[in-house]
Amino acid sequence: MVDSAGSSDPPEEQPLQQLQPNDGAGDDGQGRSDRDGDDDDRTAGDVVAMAWCDDRLPATAANVAATIVGVALAWSLLYVNVSPELMAVPGGSLSSIFMLYVTGAVAGRLINRIVGLPPRFGMLLAGIALQNAGLYTVTGWCSQLVSFIREVSLAVTLINGGLELDAIQLRRLSGVVAKLTLLPCIAEAATSAIAAYLILPDFSWQWSLALGFTLSAVSPAILVPGLFQLKRLGYGEVKGVNTLLIAASSLDNIVSISAFRIVIGNIFMTGSVASKIIQGFVDVSIGTMMGVVWGFFLIFVPPSPWAMIYKKPKTENMIALQRLNRLITAKRSFLLGTGGFLAMTGSRWYGYPVAGPLACIISAFVASTGWRWRLKMQNDRNNPTISVDDNCDDEDYRDLQGKPVEKVFEYVWDGLQPSVFAFLGTDIKFELLKGFDMVLVGLLVVTFGIAVRMIFTTCSVLGTGFSRKEIIFVNISWLPKATIQAILAPFAFDVAKDLGTAVDVECGNRLVTIAVISILLTAPIGAIGIKLFGPRLLPRAN
Repeated sequence: MVDSAGSSDPPEEQPLQQLQPNDGAGDDGQGRSDRDGDDDDRTAGDVVAMAWCDDRLPATAANVAATIVGVALAWSLLYVNVSPELMAVPGGSLSSIFMLYVTGAVAGRLINRIVGLPPRFGMLLAGIALQNAGLYTVTGWCSQLVSFIREVSLAVTLINGGLELDAIQLRRLSGVVAKLTLLPCIAEAATSAIAAYLILPDFSWQWSLALGFTLSAVSPAILVPGLFQLKRLGYGEVKGVNTLLIAASSLDNIVSISAFRIVIGNIFMTGSVASKIIQGFVDVSIGTMMGVVWGFFLIFVPPSPWAMIYKKPKTENMIALQRLNRLITAKRSFLLGTGGFLAMTGSRWYGYPVAGPLACIISAFVASTGWRWRLKMQNDRNNPTISVDDNCDDEDYRDLQGKPVEKVFEYVWDGLQPSVFAFLGTDIKFELLKGFDMVLVGLLVVTFGIAVRMIFTTCSVLGTGFSRKEIIFVNISWLPKATIQAILAPFAFDVAKDLGTAVDVECGNRLVTIAVISILLTAPIGAIGIKLFGPRLLPRAN
């Protein structure tokens, strides 16, 4: 998923020095000559600290203090309003969840700032550390809370995937995107499934396929920010490598998630093989229909922000548009999010577990495509009150300005990340690794899958005009795994504990362990590889 882009402050929120003219007027004819000599080196956009507390060190200390005080206030509110056994340390279920979230957020930030690795890596390690230190114990209704958070995270991930799909890009690069999406994903899933079935004892074909499709998804959360950074520097724009990878990564996730849900549904579904196949087609049909209908509904309900402001003066139009835009964005985000989550939980409740995820993805794609189409139509009528800022130099910023709902879900995902990856880490217990045998088996399964993925990735882009160096970069970019593995693996484990036998629970635990190994192995390699080799392998646009 795309990291949130920063937006410029409105005039009333900008620092005072940015609003003042920088021509030296008002300085009694002396301009800036009486200030520090360093002022001569400042550009027109520089901001000067107005007081000692606005300098970098005091401001950093104040920011850290605000975080500490905020955490302390949240803990205190829980401590005085919740039963003592839930907030006991160690052993309290709610205190465990609280400490896990805070520790995961801090560890993610530190490992990103100090080592340069993705924050998800630190969050995962925090969960493993708390679990094996005996500081994480969750029972009773708090276990249901953890499952609820994971379900919400999956819904947000699916909606984000649908929102990021661009119909124009898909149509322009349809052939290459289809090959790069389907061939490596299915090949890695099949290879990982075969390796798991042959190596792991008592691991059925169905669980092997579930593991294969869990491992086959790449991580847009690691891939896309790295590609955007290269894009801003001009790398990868000559032949559209960045556009190709961003479009294919979202579809890759959709294929993996859909196939995973079909396999998991068949594991715990009773009946003959023929009835399971028919059930799968019914699931897909229902999910597609629900997604299309709900997506078309959201295109027109609520109405667009410019629908009710035509017969007003231009100044009032601008003020009304800004207010209505925020309101419509909130309504669209709420309806899309709650509708998608209801589709997931409701479809499982009715016995159609695959329909919900498909409805999430399709409704988000249909709705976002319709919103862009309506905005383009309105802009074509030369209405200046709704045009995106044409003076902005950052093309990505202009794109995001036209996608406010996407930004809302990016912020939601940012808030969910510490819990998602830290919760995944808590499923790893050192005593279950059995003398590192499980680690070696997991490394073998992951390595076989990645090797075959690289072969099929190369075959997918051969003959499409990419150079040898660009093909190598595509293979490096197609390595990192994180987000989907952190969501699907615990989901399978939870379903096994609720509906399966002791053998299913053991298989679910092995699936989680191998998913964690894949994240620890590929996430840092992929993130560092994109950053390090991108400028060396991709041509730079003039």
